Amino acid sequence: MNLSRLNFLPNTLASRLFILSSLAAIIGVLVVALVISADYRRNAEAKLNEVLVANVFNLMGTFEVDQNGVLIGLPDLGDSRYNLFDSGYYWSVQKLSDEASRTTSISLSDQKIIIPSTVELDQTFQRSFEMEDNTGQMLQGLEAQVFLGEGDELYSFRISANKSSLNQEISDFRSRLALILSIFAFSIVSATYLLVSLGLKPISRAVETLERVRTGEASRIDGEYPDEIEPLITQTNALIESNNTIVERARTQVGNLAHSLKTPLAVMQNELPKLAKDKQPIFKEQVDTMRSQVQVYLDRARISARSSTSIANTPLFPVLEKLSNVVSKLNPATDIDSDFDDEGLIFEGEEHDLQEIFGNLIENAAKYASSAMKISAGLSNGKLQIVVEDDGDGMSEQDIEKAEKRGGRVDEGKVGWGLGLSIVRDIVDEYDGSFKLSKSPMGGLKAVVLLPGRREK
Repeated sequence: MNLSRLNFLPNTLASRLFILSSLAAIIGVLVVALVISADYRRNAEAKLNEVLVANVFNLMGTFEVDQNGVLIGLPDLGDSRYNLFDSGYYWSVQKLSDEASRTTSISLSDQKIIIPSTVELDQTFQRSFEMEDNTGQMLQGLEAQVFLGEGDELYSFRISANKSSLNQEISDFRSRLALILSIFAFSIVSATYLLVSLGLKPISRAVETLERVRTGEASRIDGEYPDEIEPLITQTNALIESNNTIVERARTQVGNLAHSLKTPLAVMQNELPKLAKDKQPIFKEQVDTMRSQVQVYLDRARISARSSTSIANTPLFPVLEKLSNVVSKLNPATDIDSDFDDEGLIFEGEEHDLQEIFGNLIENAAKYASSAMKISAGLSNGKLQIVVEDDGDGMSEQDIEKAEKRGGRVDEGKVGWGLGLSIVRDIVDEYDGSFKLSKSPMGGLKAVVLLPGRREK
C-alpha cells in the first residue's frame, strides 16, 4: 500500500501507524463479532430444531389408536408453555384422512398449525417450516407423518416453538458479545497507542538531539538506538563530522588567502611614496579599496562557512554591554540610552559575528548622532531583535532603499557608513535574519536587526 496516497491521514508516522493499526484492529473485531454472532444463531436454530424433533418423537411414543380408531394418549413434553394460550408453543396430532380426528395442545386453542404449501416432506417424511400464528408471532415448526398401530392410516404430528424467545436469546448474546469485544477492541487500541509511542520514542529522541546539534548545544547525536535506526544515526554523525572538517578546511584556506593578499598590499602601500606625487592619491585610493574589498569578501566566506555547519551559542547581553560601554567612553558627549532584556537571551551564532553586527550599528549611530542615541535588545516573535537609533540627520528614502539592497552602499566617502551597513547586511543574510532601516522617532536613523535566537531554558 502506498501511504503517500492516503491523504486523509495526518502527516506524521506515529499518527498513521496508530490510526491504521487501530482501524485494522476494529475491523478485525467487527468481523469476529459477525462470524461469532452468525455461528451462534445457526447453533441456536439447530438446537431448537433438535428440541422440536425430540418433542415430536415424544408425541409419537405417547399416542396410540384404540379399537375404534380413536387417538388416545396423555403427552407430557415437560414445558408448561404448551399449556398457555397463544404462547406460540403448540402441538397437534391428526389423522390425514379425517381432519376432525385431531388432538391439540391446550395452547393451540382453536388455531391450526398451517404448513406452507411450498414446503415438502423429505425422505423420512419430515419437514421443517416457519409460520405466523393468529397473534402475529413467528413460529418454527416441524411435522412428521407416521403410521400408528397396525392400520394403514397416516397421522400427522406437528409441533412449533415461538421464535421470539430464540431471537431474544440471540439479541441478549449479541449485547454481551458487543460489550466484551468493545472492551477487547479498546484494549487493542490502547496497546497500539503505547506500542507506537514507545516504538517511535527513539526517533523522537534522535530528532530532539539533532535539533540541539543545529542550535549548537551538542556536537553529535549520542546515545543508544535500535538496530533499525542505528545506521541512520551513524551516517548522520559522519555527515556532521565531515561537514565540520570541510568548514575547518575552508577557514584555514580563508586565513591563508588573507595572509597571501596582505603581503602584496603592504608592499604596494610601502612603494606609494616612491611614485610621483600626482599619482600617489589614485594608487592609495585603489590600494585602500582593494584592502577593504578583500576584507569584506573574506568575511563573507568566513560567515558562509560557519553558517553551513552547527551554530554556536553566544549570550547576547555581555557582548552588547561591552560594546556599548566602549562606544560610550569614545563618545562622552553622546547620551546613550540602553535597554537590554537580560533574561538569558542566546544568539544562535558566533560571538565575532554578533560583535560585527552590533559594533558597526552603534559606531555608525555614534558617528552621526547629534547628542543622543538609543540601544535596545530583546526577543520578538521567537527571534532576537536589536534596535539602534540616533538623533542625527538620518538618511533619505532613496539612500535607505539603496542601503537595504544586497551590494548597495551609500556615502562611500565615509568608511563607517557605507561599508559598515554592507557588512551588517551580509552577516544578517547569512543567518537568514532581516535588516531594516527607517526614520527614527528621535529624528535620525533607526536600524532593526532580527537574528536567530532563543531564551535560555
